Amino acid sequence: MPNLRKFYSRYLRRAAPTHFVLLGIVLAIALFIYTPQAPNVDNSVSAVETSPDIELAKKVGKEIIAACPIVTDAKNLAAFNSCAQKLSQLKTLRDTMNAPFLWGAQSKVGNYNIKDSQTTAFDPFVWRRIYLATFMFKGEPQIEQVNNLVVIHLPTQFRNQLDIGDYPYPFWHSSKKWNSYQQSTELLLFLEQGKLKGALRSAVVDPQRPKVNHAWDGKWVWTDTHGKQPSVTLYTRLFSPSNPHIAKVDAAYCAFEDKLRQNACVVCHSPDNASKQNPLLILSSPNQALSLRHETVRQIKEKRMPPPAGIFDDQERQQLIELAQTFAVSGDQALAYEGEKITSGKN
Repeated sequence: MPNLRKFYSRYLRRAAPTHFVLLGIVLAIALFIYTPQAPNVDNSVSAVETSPDIELAKKVGKEIIAACPIVTDAKNLAAFNSCAQKLSQLKTLRDTMNAPFLWGAQSKVGNYNIKDSQTTAFDPFVWRRIYLATFMFKGEPQIEQVNNLVVIHLPTQFRNQLDIGDYPYPFWHSSKKWNSYQQSTELLLFLEQGKLKGALRSAVVDPQRPKVNHAWDGKWVWTDTHGKQPSVTLYTRLFSPSNPHIAKVDAAYCAFEDKLRQNACVVCHSPDNASKQNPLLILSSPNQALSLRHETVRQIKEKRMPPPAGIFDDQERQQLIELAQTFAVSGDQALAYEGEKITSGKN
């Protein structure tokens, strides 16, 4: 460029006016072409930040953190109940969650493919009220975009000092799982095309976090002086006290579950996941069974449950179908009362 300017200076001293004008035009074009253009970083960042999924992710993350702030006492039952109540009523979160909703532990740091992790399928209302509520949150959500997937990072702390009946089931049946809950530093929520597909406990852990140890006695359910446990799995804890469908759905589940046990269905559909399902589908406790209330009807009718060829006795199978249908309908009614969108899609 300096050589071009020297040439232009010498030419001015001897060029005719017409030539001067033409050369000026040429030089202006050359300068425009030569001048480096700064990358429009602001515009590219703005385009990402204002995409619908990014904005939705920010809103969902902030609302969850605000609903369940960290309290110094991890066994604060009032804070736990308040968090559960707020999460159950968060409209944006409710409307965004996919049904069924997948939940588990991240298989490897940086792996955001939820299918590579062991998960359990839940009804969205159940997950956010009795699982998500066991965590407390702080700070701001961090949003990461990986191709078409938006990952919401929520800094978290687990309520590891609650009464054992306040957990959905004894997580400590597996020390690896229990430590995952206690030491994971964040929850990862996965948003794609406007829907939250699932969430994972991050594989990034803090081994210095305080741990509470529980010994598992081999019982998934038990009864103590306070009644049936875990208490949070009961419909009286899941639904609003004013919900008129609690007694009906409870009776429907009890009758359905009794017949399931007679046909060994809960052997595969229990938290220990003896059949190695992924995602795991739980039928052995009331709240978790809600996610399968329509799928069981279909699979029993099609003789796919229990495997390999369903129930051989037609009369027995028809009784189970009718019990499953009653449970599905009463579950729909109870959830609809809570404002949940009812779907009967396949899991």
